[in-house]
Amino acid sequence: MNAVMLTEDLKVAWRPKADENGIIGRAEIAKAMKGLIKGEGKQIRNRMRGLKDAAAKVLGEDGDSTKSLAELAQKWKNKIIN
Repeated sequence: MNAVMLTEDLKVAWRPKADENGIIGRAEIAKAMKGLIKGEGKQIRNRMRGLKDAAAKVLGEDGDSTKSLAELAQKWKNKIIN
C-alpha cells in the first residue's frame, strides 16, 4: 500500500517491476537505478523538494497545521474552564 501511494499518488518513488516469481532481478534494479540517476530521477527529486517545502510551511510557526492545532487546544481549554 505504501509503495503504491509513493509511486502512483505522490509520484516521489519509482517501483521496479518483479518477474512472474515476485523477484526483482539485477537487470530491473539496474534499469531503475539508471532511470533515477538520469531521467525520471530529476522529476522525482523536484517533486520531493516541493512536498518537503510545503510540509515545512504548514508545520511552521505561522503554518495552517500549527494554527489549527492551537485553535483546537484553545477550544478544549475553554470547555474545561467553562
